[in-house]
Amino acid sequence: MKLPQKRFICIGETVYDILFKEDKPIEGTPGGAMLNTSVSLGRLGENVVLVGDYAKDAIGRLIEKFLVRNQVSLDFMKSYDNGLSRIAIAVLNENNDAEYSFYKIRKEGQAELIYPDPDKNDLIMFGSFYGIKEEIREGLTSFLHRCRESESIVLYDPNFRKNHMKIKDQVMPMIQENMRLAHITKGSDEDFNNILGTNDPKIVYDFVKTQGGHVLIMTANKYGVTLCTPQIHKHYPVKDIPVISTIGAGDTFNAGLLYALSHTHISPADLETLPEKNWDKIIRTAIQFAEHVCMSYENYLSWDFAREVENGH
Repeated sequence: MKLPQKRFICIGETVYDILFKEDKPIEGTPGGAMLNTSVSLGRLGENVVLVGDYAKDAIGRLIEKFLVRNQVSLDFMKSYDNGLSRIAIAVLNENNDAEYSFYKIRKEGQAELIYPDPDKNDLIMFGSFYGIKEEIREGLTSFLHRCRESESIVLYDPNFRKNHMKIKDQVMPMIQENMRLAHITKGSDEDFNNILGTNDPKIVYDFVKTQGGHVLIMTANKYGVTLCTPQIHKHYPVKDIPVISTIGAGDTFNAGLLYALSHTHISPADLETLPEKNWDKIIRTAIQFAEHVCMSYENYLSWDFAREVENGH
């Protein structure tokens, strides 16, 4: 009997990334954490829905066409005729890590997102600025509660940057609630250092557990990945690769997590006791996805790499 196709629901902002290196713009591409994740999944031929909003200006229309070309559903995207698109300026340093400046969407009125009805075959990814945005908070948490009730698997990536530090005290209750609503909290060592003042996996995992979470995945760039569950505490090394840009690496890691989880055919309740060999495959798939993206200026899997992955399953 053929299993029903999993659906991926990514909730987050759309932006246009302009990449600078050595004081010059070298690349422009649609971005945003959840957009990047959804595009990688779309290129893999998966059923992926992006929940968010965008302006219908020239940049917004470009983003819209890009999502359609990459097989990402726009059925739950809200558009504004009277707005201007979000822009993100990313300046690469000598290590090809990015420092960001964000220019917010401008529109009239409040954001009103629309959500699909969740199902037990869904995998949900949320976080970044949408995870701590007050004006959409009520609708987001209502949706996440429905996801939990429907036995969808929910992943949270705080993606908490240095430029968010000035609002940390204000948004900390939302971050804590997000960890409580998620089955898996995945973040970078930088995220947790900004949120908690430490990136020690044990201390971070203890904090996640106090919020009601059970699974932590922490990425640390070239220093590898750490997995913490009630039964497993394991570090995964990564290859020494020629890094061109780290932009999109974490988002594509998330696509790898979601993709690998979808092929394990498990329920949320299984995550806490999932055997180490299963986690090994999930984490290594995510690392493989992220490594691929680090070797290009794109924020997502290339079409060629996506075809190789599809043919391998």
